[in-house]
Amino acid sequence: MTNLICTKYTSILHLLEDLVHHDTSTTTDLIICSTREEFLDEVVTQLDHHHHNSSTSVGRQDEEDAPDLVPAMTTPSSSHALLSPTLFLLSASQRCRLAFCPSITTLRGYLSSYPPGHFITPELKVHCNGHHIMIVNLLRQHHGTTEFTLQGLSHTFASAVSAAHRTRRSLRLVELRGDIASDNHHSDPDQGSGLWQAQVPLLSTSIKIRDDGASWGRRTVSVEKVASRWFRLESG
Repeated sequence: MTNLICTKYTSILHLLEDLVHHDTSTTTDLIICSTREEFLDEVVTQLDHHHHNSSTSVGRQDEEDAPDLVPAMTTPSSSHALLSPTLFLLSASQRCRLAFCPSITTLRGYLSSYPPGHFITPELKVHCNGHHIMIVNLLRQHHGTTEFTLQGLSHTFASAVSAAHRTRRSLRLVELRGDIASDNHHSDPDQGSGLWQAQVPLLSTSIKIRDDGASWGRRTVSVEKVASRWFRLESG
């Protein structure tokens, strides 16, 4: 099984869209490093952003084509695919199972006992081919804490890899941006895939954390280099 760092996704909507249209023979356990409420709030915020951008685009085009009809126009076409109550979407949702781990301790505990009892099916007991684990925003959860170090990240990475190996599943780590207002998805080093380039100290003990999540006066190493012991960067 493969352990990959996936950098192709920029937002939670981008990720969910891809999972919906994924191969129907695969099942994904999506481990979200936040509370359920925070996750839903982020999804709703991004849907609103998508709707606003789509409505603005449609409105401008309609105004150019038929300015007298603009007040009477509605914008059903701006609705996102994830909001469409189709049988295809319902079927796709059965292939994706969500788990929420709002703290580092919760995440490590969940991974140490993975898979939970209600995830175990007769099919899983026979084989685990076509099953994936995807952990979303692991780095964001660690960033700004005393666990954002080689020692702390190695502990969590090892727990994730152990869970995947134990269940013979492929593993992907995904970092998404929370703020999608900017078109430049790589402009903020403290969000999304930029966190893989962050420098972290070696040990979790006796470090001082600034407001921006950085530390003072310690030997450092890049997060990507720490992860390279277990993971490789997904191509494409």
